[in-house]
Amino acid sequence: MLARRLSPQNNYETFNNAYHKSKEIVLSAIVMDERSDKCDEMKKREVMELYKSAIKHFETALRYAKQNMPSDKADEVEKHRVAVEKNLRSTKGRLGDLEKMYPPTSKGRTAVARVQPNQKPTVAVAPSSNGLRAGRTTGRGNGSADRGRCQTIGRTKMSRADLLKGVDDKFGGPLLDEILDITGLQMSDIEGAESAKKALEEAVILPAINPSLFSGLRQPVQGILLFGPPGNGKTMLARAVATECGSAVFLNISAATLTSKWVGDAEKIVKALFQIARNGQPSIIFIDEIDSILCERSDKETEVSRRMKTEFLIQMDGICSSKTDRLLVIGATNRPEELDTAVLRRFPKRILVDVPDEKARANLVAALLKKHKTASDLTSCQLRELATKTEGYSNSDIVALCREAAMVPIREMSRRQLKQATEAQVRPIQISDFESALMAIKPSTNQEMRRKLRHFAEVSGQMVGITRAIKRKPLGTSQLRIN
Repeated sequence: MLARRLSPQNNYETFNNAYHKSKEIVLSAIVMDERSDKCDEMKKREVMELYKSAIKHFETALRYAKQNMPSDKADEVEKHRVAVEKNLRSTKGRLGDLEKMYPPTSKGRTAVARVQPNQKPTVAVAPSSNGLRAGRTTGRGNGSADRGRCQTIGRTKMSRADLLKGVDDKFGGPLLDEILDITGLQMSDIEGAESAKKALEEAVILPAINPSLFSGLRQPVQGILLFGPPGNGKTMLARAVATECGSAVFLNISAATLTSKWVGDAEKIVKALFQIARNGQPSIIFIDEIDSILCERSDKETEVSRRMKTEFLIQMDGICSSKTDRLLVIGATNRPEELDTAVLRRFPKRILVDVPDEKARANLVAALLKKHKTASDLTSCQLRELATKTEGYSNSDIVALCREAAMVPIREMSRRQLKQATEAQVRPIQISDFESALMAIKPSTNQEMRRKLRHFAEVSGQMVGITRAIKRKPLGTSQLRIN
């Protein structure tokens, strides 16, 4: 009854406080959950108490989200409400898993000291509207999981106040929802794109391992452009870079994030974006489909778009930037020729992420079948044959092909058989199933697109053979001239 008598502004303030408090508590719980071992029952019970506290604040936020809100805050509240619902489901799921592993004591309550309600937690990363993850697995055994845990411990802990230092909350607050959790994805988890992985390792990962060696001429670049046909793992490469170089903040930005219906707000959002990234160093700003934001300037574009591009260029490499900033901007596009020349200059490392080669396609099919525990009768020879037939297929096309092939044995069963069948009763996938799938799944990229991208790589980017080009034969004595 009390909530109904509150004014819209009071409802908004109560909702906003509960929303931000729940995020701080649950992210503090995630950090503790990741850092504690399964055998440390006391720590895990503390984590459970934090999750329970976060759930209460999530439920409070949802309760007040249904009340009257100021008209200018309706869109913000709705966006946060969706994030709260998703995060609440994830938190309850993780709490349920922990309660199964560590059931209550005989007295009906957990044997752990109560967490102080006024305790101010610190977080490794801000939450994402895509959901929260407490556990981390990479699907490659304990080694990868241990690596991901060690890198999480090594990251700088940043609170909301630290990230928003010197930033207007009106513009910086929504940007914190674009910060994604580091998933522990490693470069070795990605099939193919070997040249792109090598270039990214030299440009980003190696300088993070020993920064003292990479100064002066070896100073790492602050802008990397990943271009290539769609569906080949450009986004996954960016997230793997964030994991392996130990970035504290990974901002996933799109055109919708930077644009606003109010004139003058777009450039303020861009300024807030870079300030948050500098506050959370080392940081990565990832801009997918960057050509939709920073395309070539022309007389036909609006003044708002021009001012936003100008502010972006100034913040990335202008009087407001510093060469000592541990800030990396990664852009991804399949139309690099449409980018403004000033934008290209700020991305000195331009890497082609092409479709997978024959070996990578065979490995990807085998990895997908193994990951999803799908029975198959494919031999190594048949895998190579399939890889030959899928020339020009992207990674996403290969995934779609495997899904289509996996459905062929299901289509052979009647509804009555399907109702009672188990996974063991479904026949293994055969090479004939993939041949049928090839009739339905065609490559999403064409030769003309690949030709344009390779031409751009030859003129302005980095090709596969760049490493071989650097390794020139030493000069002979007849070629040396001593002055």
